[in-house]
Amino acid sequence: MYIVKTMVLLLVALGLAACAQAPSRQVELYLPLPEKIAPPISASKQNTPRREAKTIVTPVAKESVQTKPQPAIVLDLWQRIRAGFQLSGYLPDKLPSRLAWYNQRQYHMDRVVERSAPYLYLVLEEVERRGMPTEIALLPVVESGYQPFALSRSGAAGIWQFIPSTGSHYGLKQDEWYDGRRDILASTRAALDYLEDLYKRLDNDWLLALAAYNSGGSTVERAVQTAIRSGKSGDFWSIRPLLPEETRHYIPKLLAISAMVENPDYYGITLKKIPNEPYLTRLRIEKRINLATAAKLAGLSLAELRQLNPGFNHLLTPPQGPHDLLLPISKAAQFKWKLAQLPPEKWIGWIYHTVAAGENLSVIAKRYGTTVAQLMRTNGLNSTLLRVGNQLKIPLGGNEPVDIAAVTSHPNSSITHTVSSGDTLWSLARRYRVTITQLARWNAIPKAKPLIPGQKLIIRPQGNT
Repeated sequence: MYIVKTMVLLLVALGLAACAQAPSRQVELYLPLPEKIAPPISASKQNTPRREAKTIVTPVAKESVQTKPQPAIVLDLWQRIRAGFQLSGYLPDKLPSRLAWYNQRQYHMDRVVERSAPYLYLVLEEVERRGMPTEIALLPVVESGYQPFALSRSGAAGIWQFIPSTGSHYGLKQDEWYDGRRDILASTRAALDYLEDLYKRLDNDWLLALAAYNSGGSTVERAVQTAIRSGKSGDFWSIRPLLPEETRHYIPKLLAISAMVENPDYYGITLKKIPNEPYLTRLRIEKRINLATAAKLAGLSLAELRQLNPGFNHLLTPPQGPHDLLLPISKAAQFKWKLAQLPPEKWIGWIYHTVAAGENLSVIAKRYGTTVAQLMRTNGLNSTLLRVGNQLKIPLGGNEPVDIAAVTSHPNSSITHTVSSGDTLWSLARRYRVTITQLARWNAIPKAKPLIPGQKLIIRPQGNT
């Protein structure tokens, strides 16, 4: 009897030992697979020690921490623009012809990149600061091709194409010396103010706001009301047939360009990289300065300086200061140092005035704060008679002249001609020894369009294209 009891106890002990080993073998099966979730423990294994269960979970937690994605460093400005796109959802099947136009014209996109490169960072900063869709930073491509001196047949000016009345309403000063509609920074802020107002006015719909930027808020509001009365939604695509022809194509153009920027490889377009870093800085100048002098101090051509500061109508900054100059950051230190070495009385030098119809020496002398005698002596005139189109050298402050001819001889330079009564593309082409086709292309105007007195035209001497 004692022997039987002993054998029973031995068998029970062996069984318990076998049960105790089972959970450890089960755990070992899961350890090589830390990325997978272990299957639930069956009811027969509820007594598995918690210590062993932890060995299953811990490797998974550590692995997930180690593979946490790090934020990408944005080196290209196009990447940054794409990250803020908000209008991509409006793209489907509405732009085939417009997309086809753009993706067959690599040269057009190349020019867009070249023209926008100096200004795009500045514009994007303002757009992002307001939380607006970054597609809006591409709107000047549609408006003006990012050309600061662009002037439409309706008199809209600058990269944002403000007409005079809207520009004035949004605080853009316009006078003989300065046109804020062409000032890159001032016009950008005004344009975004205007778009924000239209967005609020049109039920927080960006496509409607953009359409209204082109054709006016009242035009879009009437179209929305008409569409709703006819049982339509009132969004842009439903009111599109009711809008002026230019506005009907305006939104598709912006969305098509945005699509190209978002996925250039898909559309067969190459976008030259623009560094994600500021290119321009703003310097405040307390006194008047001749732009030719400023260009020399900065190591720029006069054309380059004017392209960055297109708001100035003349080579001399306005009488009332202070004034802001936009300069490449790489040139700012040199400019400040050289300006500090130049006596203020030599900041101005000479400016040149093109005689317009109805002007005489007395009028011109009064305008520039000099005398008729001084004008005659400076220009070697024996008579007070003037011819329209003549250039007069205007002495300011009795300083040594700035050699503007030398400054503007840069191969890529250009000058700005203010249209006088009687000017035509034909007469200006003969005067500057260029072609009518070149004048029309440089200024984005039709060859047959009459010129308006006071209109500014870009002239590239010696036929530079």
